[in-house]
Amino acid sequence: MRIKKGSRVTFHYELRDEKGNVLDSTFGGEPVIYIQGEGEIIEGLEEFMEGEEPGFEAKVTIPPEKAYGVSNDDLIVFAGPENFDDNVEIEVGSAVETEDPEGNTVTFRIIEVTEDKVYLDGNHPLADQTLDYKVEVLEVH
Repeated sequence: MRIKKGSRVTFHYELRDEKGNVLDSTFGGEPVIYIQGEGEIIEGLEEFMEGEEPGFEAKVTIPPEKAYGVSNDDLIVFAGPENFDDNVEIEVGSAVETEDPEGNTVTFRIIEVTEDKVYLDGNHPLADQTLDYKVEVLEVH
């Protein structure tokens, strides 16, 4: 069976950045299961695997626009240190979760801390990056 909209797909992947560093891999662990066409994985990977079948193995380079997007300056905001709970570590690189007006959880990374401001970035950590994937399709239902 070939991958098409609505297919339940089980696959392994290895993700590398532009420098060849392995960022994530499911090989040797649990594979990913997703439904094709539901936006559960990045667009470029979903498009790449469309029409393929179990046993398909390949590598693909995906530009930011089809991966985690390009940075949006509107997602870089700041808050005063008093806006954080006492149990939150306010240091560069830490992740902070909050809720948007609709009640969805939103994650921000702390990118700068000054005496009176904490700068937060709501862009995905892999925004602006071209990514290399190695995939192996295991099952298609």
